[in-house]
Amino acid sequence: MLRKALALMVVLGLLVSFGFALKIGVTTITLRHEFFQAIEAGIRDAAALAGVEVETFDPDLSMEKQVAAMEDFIQKKVDAIILIPIDVKGLIPVTTEAIAAGIPVVTVDMPVEVPGVITFVGTPNKQVGYELGLVAKEYIENELGGKAKIAIVRWLESQIQIERTEGFLEALSDMDGVTFVGEYQGYDRDQSFNAVSDLSMAHPDLDLIYAPAENSVVGAHAALETFDLLEKIKIVGFDMTDEAIRGLNDGSILAMAQQQPYLEGRIAVQALLTYIKGMEVLGNNWVPENSLVPAKIFTPDNVDTFERDPTEPTVK
Repeated sequence: MLRKALALMVVLGLLVSFGFALKIGVTTITLRHEFFQAIEAGIRDAAALAGVEVETFDPDLSMEKQVAAMEDFIQKKVDAIILIPIDVKGLIPVTTEAIAAGIPVVTVDMPVEVPGVITFVGTPNKQVGYELGLVAKEYIENELGGKAKIAIVRWLESQIQIERTEGFLEALSDMDGVTFVGEYQGYDRDQSFNAVSDLSMAHPDLDLIYAPAENSVVGAHAALETFDLLEKIKIVGFDMTDEAIRGLNDGSILAMAQQQPYLEGRIAVQALLTYIKGMEVLGNNWVPENSLVPAKIFTPDNVDTFERDPTEPTVK
């Protein structure tokens, strides 16, 4: 991690020496969540190191507002755009428009399938879901005799969470003793709390909940705590929070995947600046199509090594 950070600083330092005077437009999903706050902090730190101006727009989960922000960036003729898309399909037309206007676009967290996007920066979601599935598999084999009932609580419309679920299911696909009782809507904390509350009554023999996002983990854990089920029903999920740390420490959570959003933000800026300078100097795009950032798996055995990403820029 330290080597990556040092290498990034060297690259950005070289870019500064070229005399950049650029403005990057950034539109995120929401800044209410710690994950997206950390991405934005990474973007601002990398931009500050390179002497680049950043304008961020928070649509707060509204795709219409995010499209309007993209249109505004196009009208302002910003030098580049970092897009953290709310809806990967709904953002296709305006992303295509930005690229047609000659504005380089990098997507973060979720890819938008448009020809000409410079790179996608994000987590290899299916692979990480698979790794979490292996943790669940080991628990089922060693502690439950190879049999378990599992529920999935997630944002049903999220392509990322679909991929995370596909990987999880694949890891357990050869276990005949595993039954999935269903997939339930749980975008925010309240939805997840209600879904797990209902599940705990409808399926009193439930063993595991897979929650592939921050809010679904927090809501599920709160519901199980309310109904005194933390010892009986375990959670496997994504995105470390204070609740998740507490759950790993007391054994109610088996494993958590922690993405590296701050690093994703920094890499997004690096990719844009590298692309722009590469095109200026050599006429070549130096940037890979996908810039995947591995997640870290935390369990009760290594939770004490967790370090939280900064959610505020550290470069002044």
